[in-house]
Amino acid sequence: MKSFPTLFALLLATPALSASVAPRTHDDPRGIIPVTAPPVSAGQRACSELPRRQLTLADLVDVALCRNPQTAASWATVRAAAAQIGVARSAELPGVNLGIGPTLSSSKSFQTTGFIDSNGNLVSGSSVLTQINSSARLAVNYLIFDGGGRRAQIDATTAQQRAALANYADAAQGVVLTVVTAYNSLAANRANEAANLANLAFARQSRDLAAARKTAGVATAADQLQGETSLAQAELTLIQTRGAIATASAQLAVAAGLPPTQSLDLASPPPLPSGDLLKLGADALIADAERLRPDIIAARANADAAAANVRAAQSAGRPSVTIQASNTLSAIDTTIDRNVSSAGLSLSVPLFSGWNTRYTIASARARLEQQQALVEQTRQQAGLTVYSNYVALDNALSSLATARVLVKSATQSADLAQGRYKSGAGTYADLLNAQNALASARQQLVQSEFNVRTANAQLARAVGGIGEAIDEQR
Repeated sequence: MKSFPTLFALLLATPALSASVAPRTHDDPRGIIPVTAPPVSAGQRACSELPRRQLTLADLVDVALCRNPQTAASWATVRAAAAQIGVARSAELPGVNLGIGPTLSSSKSFQTTGFIDSNGNLVSGSSVLTQINSSARLAVNYLIFDGGGRRAQIDATTAQQRAALANYADAAQGVVLTVVTAYNSLAANRANEAANLANLAFARQSRDLAAARKTAGVATAADQLQGETSLAQAELTLIQTRGAIATASAQLAVAAGLPPTQSLDLASPPPLPSGDLLKLGADALIADAERLRPDIIAARANADAAAANVRAAQSAGRPSVTIQASNTLSAIDTTIDRNVSSAGLSLSVPLFSGWNTRYTIASARARLEQQQALVEQTRQQAGLTVYSNYVALDNALSSLATARVLVKSATQSADLAQGRYKSGAGTYADLLNAQNALASARQQLVQSEFNVRTANAQLARAVGGIGEAIDEQR
């Protein structure tokens, strides 16, 4: 890998890039909530059905990024954070409220005595009054100055959305590494199966050779029994490996967001990494990590949000100016009896709040210091992770070279031991030792190849460029 992509770095540095293409809807009238998650790398394919062909590692990564619940949950957090920007920006606009309500009222009055009307009838001294009082009030309130509080809240929510987007990138890259590791594990188990089949064939040859020599009277029954035991052990190892293949296949399917019983027709694994990442040097990789790692970007965004929260807390102790206007219309039954309009400018000056504002500012500053410390902690941990994986890849490549030499020498030794036993110049114990050494060497070669593939992916993940590493295999 010659260099790492800047696609995610650009998206994280300019969140408006994803928000600008969001459609305006009833729930998002500003068009600031992103709809489609940004790609992990430039080569990532759009979500679609599972390809009807042999699947490559890149195919499985693309499927996982679309279907894995972890990425879906993280992306929902990004959308929620974007919506909070709209909540903060709502303070830039006036608030308009309309209140309408009828009220039914009934009143009764009573007197202890009645009176006689002109017709000589006795009239009671009580009376009843029933009427409907209606009112409608339209009020407008607009905060035109608040000491920078609104701007600080908008900056805080914008920074929080950057942090959420960075966390999504981190989760997505984690999903990619999980898929790569599961894929490598399945490939290693299948390579183990091939090695076990070769071991089984060699053990069968040795058993047959011991049986033939016993029949010829030049070997003991112990040689034949040892041959049978060695063959049974090889068969048992093969059965266990095939069980591990079934488990690894289910783990890969789940990592890709598919059912564990999903049958996966996989293409041949890509060539082993050549270790190009090591050519860049540890210092250069650490510098790339500080620029690209999503967790560092998220930590810096959280620090920006904390700084904005300090400004928001400070604004609470400053004067604010609000424009207010209202019109109230009232009626009794169907007759309008009052129409009241008002407009005014209100200046609010906080004088004393029991030192609430001062302690709120002090708390916000302490949180800012905490976030700044977390940025440095995350940066240092990232450097250590990169260097540790750098050393691990270097060791894995060295071990692979040694494992290849070991298999070559063990194969020659086993062939020689088998030939010596056949000619009567060697013992069956020597043949079994050489056979076991060959089986162990083949196992170590498979493990070494798995270690190289996984260590390369882990280093790319540690730097923040695992998506580009996948693109190189497309």
